[in-house]
Amino acid sequence: MKKLVLSTILFAAMTSTAYAGTIRVYNNDSKVHTVELKCSGSSKSIEIKASTTASYTFHSTSDTCDIVGGSVTFPTKKMEDGQNWKIKNDKAE
Repeated sequence: MKKLVLSTILFAAMTSTAYAGTIRVYNNDSKVHTVELKCSGSSKSIEIKASTTASYTFHSTSDTCDIVGGSVTFPTKKMEDGQNWKIKNDKAE
């Protein structure tokens, strides 16, 4: 009985923390940009390389993070899993 209870608690803890989000970004600017995120209470920073297309992953207990700063202006306040962004003139579209 003790093993069953411990196994159930461990399984529940593992499933509640296994989220990650991935975004796809094309940086049309010839400079590096940063995006500051707040994910489930902790801070994250994404560095977007100049003139590249790449996928970036953020780890969280949710599939969204709040955008709290950086060198790019976004039309939204949340970064969500599966989004695609094009950066041009320091703005994301």
